[in-house]
Amino acid sequence: MELDRALELAVVASWEDVVKPGDPCSVHVEYEKQPDSPLSSLSVWTIRNRGYGTLVCRYSVAPPDPASSASEVSRVRFANSYQSAILADCLDFIMRNQGQFTRPADRSIHGLVQIDCPSEEDRSDAATWSQAAVAEFAETVWN
Repeated sequence: MELDRALELAVVASWEDVVKPGDPCSVHVEYEKQPDSPLSSLSVWTIRNRGYGTLVCRYSVAPPDPASSASEVSRVRFANSYQSAILADCLDFIMRNQGQFTRPADRSIHGLVQIDCPSEEDRSDAATWSQAAVAEFAETVWN
């Protein structure tokens, strides 16, 4: 699966936590991609008409702290009163398993995934994917 598709599924699975019902906006996931290097961070934004953006969260890969286990460290920092356990778990899964995803082959270092209001089928597909990803992530963290 392509990285951008996994990020899209993560956002769609958490759509209810990120976008208020009836709110006409899209969601953008932005990241910097360096050739042959894993992503070190990304940010999620809601974008309203005329391009006005509000930060939902940032995900940063921090160096491990020897005093805490990987399962205790939250790498997702929500902003502007946003919270979503689903989005946090999915982003954790994606960022910790980057080798499982392909990346777009374009030359830009700026990655951008734009997600418009999903259909019911899109939401169902994303929910199925996120449940499997979270279950797989939980299994690898606890084993």
